[in-house]
Amino acid sequence: MKIKKKIWYLIFVTLVFLIASSFFVVFLKKQNQTPNDSSQPQISNVANPAAAEQPQPIQSAATEFQSASATIKNISSTDRKILQTVPFVVQAPFSNWKDPNFQNACEEASMVMTMGWVKKEKTISPTEAQKRISALIDWENKTFGYSTDTNTFDMEKVFQQYFKHENVVAKENITLEEIKTEIQKGRLVIVPAFGMALKNPNFTQPGPVAHMLTIIGYDPEAKKFTTNDPGTKNGASYQYDETLLFDAIWEYPSGKTDPALPTLGKMKKAMLSISK
Repeated sequence: MKIKKKIWYLIFVTLVFLIASSFFVVFLKKQNQTPNDSSQPQISNVANPAAAEQPQPIQSAATEFQSASATIKNISSTDRKILQTVPFVVQAPFSNWKDPNFQNACEEASMVMTMGWVKKEKTISPTEAQKRISALIDWENKTFGYSTDTNTFDMEKVFQQYFKHENVVAKENITLEEIKTEIQKGRLVIVPAFGMALKNPNFTQPGPVAHMLTIIGYDPEAKKFTTNDPGTKNGASYQYDETLLFDAIWEYPSGKTDPALPTLGKMKKAMLSISK
């Protein structure tokens, strides 16, 4: 009997052990299958993960170059209509054209207008214009020894020394496109000219020999420059055909008297570019 009891006891213990082991194994499996939020990999919402890892197509060098070229062309384009707001001054503010000083004050009037633009003046009265022109003439006579005619390089000195304005550049042997480019950059351009070649009907005919005027804008559709021409009371925003104006440009010499008439087609081209 004792032996039978021991056998049954061993069988019972063994069954309990086996049952307990089975439950333990099942428990471990469930633990391994439970997701762990901290370590669970993120699921891509891309249909093909392998494709997502592939590099995206890069814009070709040729396309980038074309895009850059288009941007540069747009920046430097001379096809925009430009018109600056510049106060107008006639070189003889009170129509005193018989006075030699005001007969030859186109350079001084052009500079007075330009500095008015630099200082954001909307208008300059005739009284103030005459005062400024006269002061300039006196300074030029004392500094240069003349004031009748001043070329672009003398005018550059006037801007720098008299007006204390450094943002000005005189340049010779210019092209038509260079003038347009300066205007597109938001600058004013003063040009010397053979006045008769301008064919302005408002001039006392046949027109002046040496003349100076300020270009304040450009109209690409009409192919015309807009100017403030101090040689006439009707010179505010006066338009010249671009070819006519360029052909008339003439870097005449400085001096006490008007120079001899130039040879058409052989006139040196020059300009004065001014920024604020």
